Amino acid sequence: MNDYTWNLTSPEQILSLLGSIVILIAYYLTVSQPEKKLVYFSLSLLGGIALLFVALIYHNMGFVFLEISWIAINAWGIWKVYTDRRLDQA
Repeated sequence: MNDYTWNLTSPEQILSLLGSIVILIAYYLTVSQPEKKLVYFSLSLLGGIALLFVALIYHNMGFVFLEISWIAINAWGIWKVYTDRRLDQA
């Protein structure tokens, strides 16, 4: 039997909670203020990076795959915002 206890002060738990909170804030912003796509993608990317570190610490491959996908999608979103802005200025 695993003797795992909830240690909410461990660096991994704090990083995990902060990453989750940042992603939730980003999601809220995209729903409430869709014109702020760049802020959403940036916050979501940072939260995904934080959660990726936690997934790597615990060797959770499903979580690693999910976070790498999340990071890639948000990086693509940031790229799209910048390229769309350049097209609008041309």
